[in-house]
Amino acid sequence: MIRNLLALFAFLVLALPAEGQYYDVEERLQEHLANCDAGDKWACGYAISLWMRQDSQSWLTQRNVDMHVYACSLGLDGSCWKFERRLEPNPYAPVRADRARFLPMVEAGCENNSTMACWQAASEYYELGEMERAWDYADRSCRAGFSDGCARRADVEATTGADPQDSYISACHGNRPGYMRKRPYCEAACTMSDAISCRTLADMYARGRDGYQPTDRRERRAAELYERACTLGDSEACDRDG
Repeated sequence: MIRNLLALFAFLVLALPAEGQYYDVEERLQEHLANCDAGDKWACGYAISLWMRQDSQSWLTQRNVDMHVYACSLGLDGSCWKFERRLEPNPYAPVRADRARFLPMVEAGCENNSTMACWQAASEYYELGEMERAWDYADRSCRAGFSDGCARRADVEATTGADPQDSYISACHGNRPGYMRKRPYCEAACTMSDAISCRTLADMYARGRDGYQPTDRRERRAAELYERACTLGDSEACDRDG
C-alpha cells in the first residue's frame, strides 16, 4: 500500500509543469530506465510516465509497448492491464493476439504477484482447454483479491463439474472489478441465497453499472433484490429496501 502511494505521488510530481520541476527530466529518465533494466517494476512505470511527459503520443510507439510487456512480466499490474485495451487505435492488440508471446509474459507477471497477469494467464489456459492450469492461475488471482480471477475460477469449476458456489460468491463480492461482467456471478450467488450477492446485484440494477461497465437500470428489480438480501440477513440492504 505504501509503495502504491509513493508511486502515485511520483506520478503527480512528474505531471507538474516543467517550471515546477526541480530535476533534469532526461537525467531522471535514464536513472529510471537503468533501474527498470535491473528489474525494478516501479522504475519501468516511472519511465513510461516520463516518456508520456515528453511526447503525449508515446503510447503508440513500439518502445512503449515493449516496456509494458517487460513491466508486466515484472509484475506491474498497470502494465498488464494495457493488454486488455479495447479502444482504437490499439498498439497492444498484436501482443495480446500472439499467445506465444503473451502467455509467457503474463505467467512471469503472475509469478511476480500481478493479480491481473494471473487472471490473464488463467484465461489463456481456459481457452486452450487446459483446465487444471487455468484453475491454478485463476485461484491465485482470486485469493489475491481480484474478482475477475474468481469469475474465471468459477468458469473452470462449472466447466469441469466442480462446485462453483464459493467462486460465484467471491466473484460477486470482489472489490476490484475488471473486464469480466460480475452480474452473472452475482445472479448465481444470489440464487444460492448469499445475501451480500443479492445486495450487490441490486446495486447494479439501481445504478446501471456492472463494475466499470454500463448495464440496464431496473429500479423495480433492484427493490426486489434489496428485499431478498434483507430477508437473508443483510442489514445494509434493509436500509435501502423500500
